[in-house]
Amino acid sequence: MHNKSRLKIWVCEYVSAGGLASETLPASLLQEGLLMRDALLADLSALGVDCITSHDSRVAAPIHAHSLPLHASDDPYALWRQQLASGDIDACWVIAPETEGILQHMQQLVQTAGKVWIGCRADAIAQTSAKSIMAEICQQAGITVLPHVFLAQADALESLNWYHAAATSGWVVKPDDGAGCEFTYYFKNINEVIDFKLKISIENPLLFAKLLLQPYVPGLALSMSVLSTQEHVQVIAGHRQRIDIQQGCFHFGGAGVNEAVAYLPAMQTLAEQIHGAIPGLLGYWGADMILTPDDQLMLVEVNPRLTTPYIALSPLLTENPAAMILDAILENKLSATQAQASCTLSLATKSRTEVLPA
Repeated sequence: MHNKSRLKIWVCEYVSAGGLASETLPASLLQEGLLMRDALLADLSALGVDCITSHDSRVAAPIHAHSLPLHASDDPYALWRQQLASGDIDACWVIAPETEGILQHMQQLVQTAGKVWIGCRADAIAQTSAKSIMAEICQQAGITVLPHVFLAQADALESLNWYHAAATSGWVVKPDDGAGCEFTYYFKNINEVIDFKLKISIENPLLFAKLLLQPYVPGLALSMSVLSTQEHVQVIAGHRQRIDIQQGCFHFGGAGVNEAVAYLPAMQTLAEQIHGAIPGLLGYWGADMILTPDDQLMLVEVNPRLTTPYIALSPLLTENPAAMILDAILENKLSATQAQASCTLSLATKSRTEVLPA
């Protein structure tokens, strides 16, 4: 499997591949998904890798892969199992949200089919899919992590050691297993939080049960693209996130890809700490953080998969990023390459949450 031009890889970007074929496609998730799919397939095609995939019949088929359409009446997992049953598939590369255990389910699908998984280990996916679990693991390892409490358990708020900070800067509510800015809200005062808690507990009890309450921490929103083998870690690019708040809702509008090079040494240290705490993070993974006013990095979340900045990484690197990831996974070989330039990635359809309940 070392000759990449002889590889055949099943690629599945969950949203565009038909995972939501029977549902309304969320515009922001679809846009990011298509861009990541096409960037990855272009990189693999440049290596001579033969790719197969599927696509939601409502979206265009990819250029750099053999793809089957998936319709609303189809069972996506049945089609994917059929594709995976092909004896000549060497490996599988999945991009999927952690929400509701989707990424974990896809990893199990590939494992059951007996194929090589290009990505983080199952234990790392489980440890990072829930922000609460990730935070506990990383905090125990001495990493500064954004604090939280489950909204449903947030009764004596004044007893929280971060209560006064939140009372000054504001409060954030987000799902424990959320992706991006979906269902992520900002409240200026605690009375708004209490009102929201009452309404959401009645209107959407399932969502309510997994919502976290956190302090709003002022600072610079950053993220990093990381490559890991079993022993070593390399931050290949550091990004500025373009996030704003409109009508109490967070919006992700893109990123300044590799515009955070000044913070790469601090990011490298943080990435090594995270990998030490969660060693199953292999291949490519990402992490979001806040650069606080006192120039400290505070970890927000870890994403055990390709992240949005991958869309723009290839032109900024002297090596093919897909080749770097395959080497890390298949050969336990880590490239020392880092992005040499920066660019702006703007998303026309901003990732956002639903409107606050009235």
